[in-house]
Amino acid sequence: MPVRSKTRTYKVVNIVFFGLATAAIFGRFAAHVIVGRMQWLNDGNMGVVLALNSVLFATTYKMAFDGLGQDIWKVPFEHITSMLQFFWICEIVYFNLIGFIKIAFLLFFLQIFPDKRFRATIWGVIILNIASMIAFTFAVAFICTPVSFMWASLDGKHQGHCGNNNALAFSHAGVSIVLDLVTLALPIGQIWNLQLKTKKKIGVLLMFSVGAFVTVVSILRLRALVSFARTENITWDYLEAALWSVIEVNVGIICACMPSIRLGLVHLFPTILGSTNQSISKTPLGGRVKGASSRPDAIAVQTNLRVSHARKPHDSDQGSFVQLVEINGYEDSTKTN
Repeated sequence: MPVRSKTRTYKVVNIVFFGLATAAIFGRFAAHVIVGRMQWLNDGNMGVVLALNSVLFATTYKMAFDGLGQDIWKVPFEHITSMLQFFWICEIVYFNLIGFIKIAFLLFFLQIFPDKRFRATIWGVIILNIASMIAFTFAVAFICTPVSFMWASLDGKHQGHCGNNNALAFSHAGVSIVLDLVTLALPIGQIWNLQLKTKKKIGVLLMFSVGAFVTVVSILRLRALVSFARTENITWDYLEAALWSVIEVNVGIICACMPSIRLGLVHLFPTILGSTNQSISKTPLGGRVKGASSRPDAIAVQTNLRVSHARKPHDSDQGSFVQLVEINGYEDSTKTN
């Protein structure tokens, strides 16, 4: 039987996507430094994402060296044992990483939308994400008794038992997709209530829908997990699910960093990327305030939501592009001049 291997493909995809996601995170941090504003809660969350993604990259790369992407009968027994051990670590890291990425999107919504009820809803979804992370982390960490039986069961020399890891993976994927859909649906009502023309509202909604790609990848990963559940050639057939996992988390990170990166670019290149800004927000008295144009890095006292759209000459709406720009951080945000 000819030797087949997709290990090299997996390594290349892993390196490329991890590199892009890491660059996006540092670009986000740099943008906040450039505009003189640090958002400790949001940036701290993204720091956790960076740490977890680095661990995931290291462990999955080790799995590739151990034989991921090759037929199991071509992989030395000790390498299979090592790969199963790192697979257990990867599951724990992945369950937490995907949760913190979702929280990054939700914290971004907190920076943009001032409505108190809506913000309370966001905090509720954040709590659901945290609860999901804790529950699934404990479930996978102690799925086998003793824990080491997860990777030591193949030699027949150890005693223990394990729960249904496939059922756990399916459950997490299902819950994750539902939380993705909830997160995507959250800003629709807020955006539709903006004082904008319908086509501009649709433009803003399309900007927010970038995160839908991550949900699509999550569904593709679930399909790969279903195929993996029926296989005995685990080192070969797990590769597809592993690839989709890498793409899912890293694309999610990039999408979460895009608004901040644009904010930094507008600050650096105002003549190229500058725009005419219209601000809409609620005042303490419950009224709505519209403001004139302002710098993209400004922090307003009463303005929490800014809708920015580039205009062609002669104030034409045709071909304009709508974009939300975060202008208010949390109470622990800082700004320097």
